[in-house]
Amino acid sequence: MTIPPLVIPLSVLKPLLLALVLSTPLLLTEMAEASSFDVDQDPLASPPAGQSMPIPDYPALVDTTGEGLADASSIDELMVANLQTKEKGVYSGAVVLIAHRGQVLYEKAFGYARQIELHADGILVEMEQPVPMRVDSVFDLASVTKVASTTAALMHLVSRDQLSLDDRLGTLLPRFEDTDKSDITLRQLLTHRSGLWQWQPAWLYRGEDEEGVLDYIASLPLRYPVGEQRAYSDLGFILLGKIIERASGQSLDEFVLEHIHRPLGMLNTQYRPPASWFDRLVATSHGNPYEQHMIATGKPYPLARPLPFAPFTGYRQHTLVGQANDGNAWYGLDGVAGHAGLFGTARDLAVLAQTLLNGGVYDGYRLADPATLGAFLQTPFDENQALGWWKTSTPDGHPAYWHPGFTGTQILFQPHSQLIILLLTNRQHGGLDGQSMSYPSVSPVWKELLRLVNNSLESR
Repeated sequence: MTIPPLVIPLSVLKPLLLALVLSTPLLLTEMAEASSFDVDQDPLASPPAGQSMPIPDYPALVDTTGEGLADASSIDELMVANLQTKEKGVYSGAVVLIAHRGQVLYEKAFGYARQIELHADGILVEMEQPVPMRVDSVFDLASVTKVASTTAALMHLVSRDQLSLDDRLGTLLPRFEDTDKSDITLRQLLTHRSGLWQWQPAWLYRGEDEEGVLDYIASLPLRYPVGEQRAYSDLGFILLGKIIERASGQSLDEFVLEHIHRPLGMLNTQYRPPASWFDRLVATSHGNPYEQHMIATGKPYPLARPLPFAPFTGYRQHTLVGQANDGNAWYGLDGVAGHAGLFGTARDLAVLAQTLLNGGVYDGYRLADPATLGAFLQTPFDENQALGWWKTSTPDGHPAYWHPGFTGTQILFQPHSQLIILLLTNRQHGGLDGQSMSYPSVSPVWKELLRLVNNSLESR
């Protein structure tokens, strides 16, 4: 008698395979106390021990068919209360997206994407017809670029054995071979343990093309011994962007579009957004007054080199819309950089977060294999720093991975609850505070949003 072969439906087999790979030690986490979220400071906690990432059974995000997020009105009130007026406020506009177990429970826009313009006389004037914020508005993601572009691209390249986390900088970028930076590893760059300066106005030393930026970084002395301490470094992620280009043979923007964003369906995520997106673009600052102030005062980072004899005359004197806010990205690297410059929507970022919650795959496309993803979510040197991603705990005490951006953007995903929280704002749009020379902090809004989401999910 012939025994017919056992046929296991794909819907059953897929979760079993995921369970097998996700139960490896690579995805186990260590116990630590919960910390508060502060987008102006690093998170300080790591996750509970002995918990592996839950096994998802949904390949793609869907809009909720149920009643959505409990107590959503409290989130509405929080966001409206922090809209900018002449007397107070944090942002002109914002978008919030919350997804749980593969369902988008909350997705709303508040305020205006563009409300103020810088006139030629240097005066900020309210627009006669401000542009309302939309849920599909496109934001300058600032340092969220570090995870939504650079870290994601490196996950992909490591998964394909085109790079190793132990590769040396001198091997990856030969101009660094005969410098004090030659033995910095890819892992150290991703965890901000490279010893490089946190920030310098590299565009002032660019010369004829962006190669001058790399020559300048190569010539700088290390600020700290390699591996000695964590120092969050834009310069390190600029180099990671160049490593991606050399390993792939493509420009950074082409590579992430072809291998990351387009295959995942993130069709509203791109460097140097096209003119066809203009109606959805969110404004940021009015020129670059903050970075000019940093150069003038040497705060918070002293200048590593004397300023060039010839003053820089290329500063923008208009409200920034669709141009990277970051000076090194825009002036130094033509809008495409590993540390900043990416534009995108809340929904697209939620897709990236869901991809990571799914074990590196989304809607049939694999960004990274589970072993590589597990390696990137480890904290090899500092309990609050994974590879690219920052690590902390949400109010319920479970581990979460997140990253802020200077323009007022935040992304978070929490494996235990299969939770995604996005807060995208235009906090720079109201201008610098004349006394503190700073922009409003999004941290209080972010902390309260996390608390409200936690309370709402507990009541579901």
